[in-house]
Amino acid sequence: MIKQLSILAFIFLFLQVKSQEKWSLERCIEYAFKNNVSIRQSEIAKKVNENNFLQSKMNFTPTLSADGSYNLNFGNSVNPTTYDFVQKTTNSNSFSVNGNLPLFTGLQQINNMKKSGLDLEASKQDLENAKNNMVLSIAQLYLQILQNMDLVQVAIDQKKMSEQQLQKTIALISAGAQPEGNRLQSDAQLATDDLKIVNAQNALDLSKLSLKLLLQLDPEVSFDVVIPVINQELMWDESVSAARIYGYAVTNQPSIKSAEYRLKSAGRSLAISKGAFSPTLSLYGSLRSNYFSESQTVKTLETYTLQPIGFVPSSLEPVYTILSDREITKTPYGAQLKNNFSQVVGVSLNLPIFSKWNRITNLSNAKLDLINNNLTLEAAKNKLKEDVYRAYFNAISAKKTYEANLKNTESLQKSYDFAKERFGVGSLAQIELNIIQNNLSFAQSELTRNKFDYLFKIKILDFYQGKTLSLN
Repeated sequence: MIKQLSILAFIFLFLQVKSQEKWSLERCIEYAFKNNVSIRQSEIAKKVNENNFLQSKMNFTPTLSADGSYNLNFGNSVNPTTYDFVQKTTNSNSFSVNGNLPLFTGLQQINNMKKSGLDLEASKQDLENAKNNMVLSIAQLYLQILQNMDLVQVAIDQKKMSEQQLQKTIALISAGAQPEGNRLQSDAQLATDDLKIVNAQNALDLSKLSLKLLLQLDPEVSFDVVIPVINQELMWDESVSAARIYGYAVTNQPSIKSAEYRLKSAGRSLAISKGAFSPTLSLYGSLRSNYFSESQTVKTLETYTLQPIGFVPSSLEPVYTILSDREITKTPYGAQLKNNFSQVVGVSLNLPIFSKWNRITNLSNAKLDLINNNLTLEAAKNKLKEDVYRAYFNAISAKKTYEANLKNTESLQKSYDFAKERFGVGSLAQIELNIIQNNLSFAQSELTRNKFDYLFKIKILDFYQGKTLSLN
């Protein structure tokens, strides 16, 4: 019993440790690739196009079919071998094997195969684009969690400073160097700090929930992230221009590649529509046989009879004809299938003349679709260029903002340190110290936001340059 309890305790401890395992950015991305619904749908779309591409290849092979039928006929029916009418209930079987091989279809089959291949490549790029978008979304939420964790710590450190200040205030009040009212101001400052901690923790919890929902994890699951070591100095090579980044992105981004493949696919669709005006040539063949229940076999026997057919006019002697005796039997099933077996081979030529304007409409629509896909590619390139240049200048702006706030925070820290010294000797009022302390707290919070905003904008530039997204 004790052994069993020990095993259960070990399992519980293992599961608890497992549930508390922290998630790295790489693990979040890997998990999303396997479980996110939109990515799985993109994978299914790719597999559908793989099937379509295989089918376009198989369209070059002959078609082969076999059929058989059984009929029970009542009343008047036709013998399929003699075409005589039979006035009785009969039954019949028929069997056939048919084959057809297109020899020329206006190059429609070749163009359809190439179109299916291009559609497959486009779906592969769609999948990569879905993964890239997922990576950016995860990275943004992951950095938001790190930012909110820092903000929680800033709020906690702020409260510690206020608690230390409260102890000094109490000591000064006891020594008669400060009025009793300063204690109330210190208590109010602590209450404000507690509120900041609660708000920061709420923001952290919500950001974790957002990432769990994006990963499609159970919202009740315990979740925490790995805190990477971020080297702010090694984040961005500013010598790389926006034009250079765009030049790489427009060649390698899957959203552009997908639009390019679809433009080529539209060109093949146009060729298919043109091919519909061409004559088609095909080779066909068939094997057939049948059975009819009333089919008969007539067999001539060696015996014969004399049958009078008239008289000789001069003598009135009868004239006879020799009639061979015959034996009439029903033809056996197997013999009928063998006797009725036929083979057909031929060539079929089809010349399209008029089909209710369908071919002309399809050709016109294919031309418009080609123009539309060309515009789609142009719009995708314009959107990418806009995104790259905006990301580039946002990164420059974020860097300047971060550096300015860094200097501001350092200045406010020195101001606060000096204010504490003045407060300690009674040359600064409590309310003035609280104002300086709150300004420092606000600057520290803003610096944290600026740091992660700057980091995310740099990671967007890395993304456009095809670099692996990492926070280390």
